[in-house]
Amino acid sequence: MRSFLLDIERFETCTNRNIFTCPIVLDIYIVNSIVINDLMTAVENIMTRRKAIPKKLRFEVFKRDSFTCQYCGHKSPDVLLVIDHIEPISKGGTNSILNLITSCQACNAGKSDRQLTDTSILDKQRRQLEDLQERKEQIEMMFQWQKSLLNLDDQLTNQLAEFWSELVPGFALNERGIKILKSHKRKFGLEEVMTSMKIAVDQYIEYIEEEPTKQSVEVAWNKVGGICTNRKRARENPIEHRLYYIRGILNNRLNYVDNGLALRLLHDALDANISIEKLEQHAKTSTNWSGWRADIEDLIERQNLHNKKSSKEDN
Repeated sequence: MRSFLLDIERFETCTNRNIFTCPIVLDIYIVNSIVINDLMTAVENIMTRRKAIPKKLRFEVFKRDSFTCQYCGHKSPDVLLVIDHIEPISKGGTNSILNLITSCQACNAGKSDRQLTDTSILDKQRRQLEDLQERKEQIEMMFQWQKSLLNLDDQLTNQLAEFWSELVPGFALNERGIKILKSHKRKFGLEEVMTSMKIAVDQYIEYIEEEPTKQSVEVAWNKVGGICTNRKRARENPIEHRLYYIRGILNNRLNYVDNGLALRLLHDALDANISIEKLEQHAKTSTNWSGWRADIEDLIERQNLHNKKSSKEDN
């Protein structure tokens, strides 16, 4: 008796969700066409039970995973990405975003050997076209993602500008000020810029009849970037920050300061084991650049001689 075989890769029973692989063997003489049609319809229903993941949900998963395969680390568009189920559908997994993960096609599919059929070439071309379309859609998703980030950046900058206006009522940043603000935010971060704004207002704003003066507002705004820099320097190198602070004292007290030379002399003094406290106190009592320079150079020379004498005595 002749028979034919229908291969079903995965078959799910209606009870207990037991999954097993089985062939269905039909006797060609006793199964009529109606029975075959009904069987094929049932097979199609089984094979298509997995619901397609909506494009919007796929985009959210890609965006959450930064368009990167979570198995191998390759990124789109270098590889074609797909959505993988952490808990397989066959084992009760769902299309919940918590059960979905970004995978490249190679990691998701792995290697498998399939027998070629008469339509293998056409099937390969069709898959290539589908892959190209999928890659195109993923690139479009990435552009949408980048645009949303740009919009977020502009929104944060505008909020910072509004914060400045709240600190100095009646004043707003012009177009150039907005550009500077955006640069500060990218370089130092949102929180640091906000903190530096408040410090600038507290230290430099002057009031007439409880209204901030235009000149003091301009001075305070111009100090924001420097405050950000100084705070960053203080975190990364506290000693260097103190030296810049001492140089700032000189700039506030003296009519002229050679900033480059002043910083070099302060470093030389520090290398000679002169305390920062002594250097700071000396800066606070200086009245002119020439006098301060002569005093520091003399102090460094005497301290170096003292250091050499102490070294000889120790030997």
